Amino acid sequence: MRFCQTCRFELSKRGFKRHTLSVVHRKGKLIRAMLERDCITHAEIARRIGLTRERVRQLALLMGFADGRSRHAICRMERRKKEMTEFFLQAQKRGFAVEPLGTGSGYINGKLCLQRNACWHDVGSNEHKYTFLSIRRPTVRFDICAWKLPDGRFLILPKKLSSFTQTTFNPEESARLGTNSSSHYYRDYIERWSLLGRPRRSN
Repeated sequence: MRFCQTCRFELSKRGFKRHTLSVVHRKGKLIRAMLERDCITHAEIARRIGLTRERVRQLALLMGFADGRSRHAICRMERRKKEMTEFFLQAQKRGFAVEPLGTGSGYINGKLCLQRNACWHDVGSNEHKYTFLSIRRPTVRFDICAWKLPDGRFLILPKKLSSFTQTTFNPEESARLGTNSSSHYYRDYIERWSLLGRPRRSN
């Protein structure tokens, strides 16, 4: 007896030779190739191959692939991983467990995190004009929000420290009059990755 790895059929030696030349085997190879490489639905495979969707589903299960709903969930997760913003990519590189939800949001170590961007904002006028960073509090639910600064670093604040609607701060030490009072304690939370907990693995 011979076993077809593609179609998962057990056949006699003579029957196996005929099977490898059959339309069933050729279509089975195509179905397996598409299921292995692409996030593709059973209906789309059925349309391309010329079978019914139910038959494709049966063959996919016979070949050891997950059912349609599970495949869709896996595909959605893979697409979200490709669309992850930089904060989540950096967290993943540091060894944190990342579960993306959408563009700019996801769970890191079980905490709902968001990424937003900080921008430069002029405060005052004439000789008392200073440039600070401006951040706006998200309107959606979150545990931790990370604002990407223009220099590529992240200001990481937990929800309890984000009671403002919009605020400005000076990210660097400065000797200029009026800037130190505006630096606030946010400076201490730049690149404060420890707020996310402990990484799952060491890099």
